[in-house]
Amino acid sequence: MSKSTPIFAIVAAFAAASAQAATDPDESARRTERRAMVNEQLRAVQVELYCDHQDNAIHLIRDARRMLMAHRDADSVRDLRQLDKVSWQVRHGDTVQAIATLESTRREA
Repeated sequence: MSKSTPIFAIVAAFAAASAQAATDPDESARRTERRAMVNEQLRAVQVELYCDHQDNAIHLIRDARRMLMAHRDADSVRDLRQLDKVSWQVRHGDTVQAIATLESTRREA
């Protein structure tokens, strides 16, 4: 057996891994669609807060969290942190800051 056999095995393993890691265009489209849905949900939360409907806003925040939890990626983790912050702000009566947090989250998306 030659000394180069393990090297070929390693190269083959890396090649197989990189082929699987290639971006799937369908996945990219689904991610974009999910992002749009989350942005719509965040906008709906903002509207509820503008209308002084904190209970409705909390329900929409929970729905948005469920959506994000179902499809975890780097963006959703950041958005989850922001939603937790918004939820805390709403529960503590700081709707002005909650709206500002939502606006910055939507801008970053």
